[in-house]
Amino acid sequence: MALYKSLKSAFTNIEDVTSLKLSIKTNTLPEELTAFKNLDSLYIQSKSLESIPDWINELTSTRLIYINSTNLAHINNEIFNLPKLEILNLSSCRIQNLNLPITTSSILKDLNLGKNLLTCIPKNIESLEKLESLYLANNNITEISKGLLNLNHLRRLSLDANRLTTIPFEIKGMKSLNILSIDNNAFSAEEKSLIEKELGISFTAIM
Repeated sequence: MALYKSLKSAFTNIEDVTSLKLSIKTNTLPEELTAFKNLDSLYIQSKSLESIPDWINELTSTRLIYINSTNLAHINNEIFNLPKLEILNLSSCRIQNLNLPITTSSILKDLNLGKNLLTCIPKNIESLEKLESLYLANNNITEISKGLLNLNHLRRLSLDANRLTTIPFEIKGMKSLNILSIDNNAFSAEEKSLIEKELGISFTAIM
């Protein structure tokens, strides 16, 4: 696996490039990325990136995408139709809402949307049928949607540091779920007691 940290060096051997780690200073991704037909992993660090272009759907070999940009507020749904994408990390951006396609061929297994500005669970989250890990910590989420309860393969769910006041106890029906993290939310003492009783969850004491 060859990792390159600049497009200039990567273009010296396009066929050999399987991983790119780039610092982007423009407000969109460079379209030259579509030239790398064997790209497995793409890491983007930026303070100016604002959008993800439609041509993202041409990254048909990419398995992992990590994008961190403090100006990225909107996500192009084309990214969820990439045929080989298994890991998508969009943490520490400025995403306020995310409406997923009602149906998708996604094989995504790991989605990280931590440290954004989300006020609710992404709409149509149940369309990501293969999802195993969902990280939504450090947002402003106030409730758990019914769609999330339909993720039959979900094993890990992190909702720490949000604004939840209650948990739907139907979450017990998620047979694959073995890690649920909900510390530092807005639960009352009574609600915490109910959660501990119904779900067997212990809350971390804040020192």
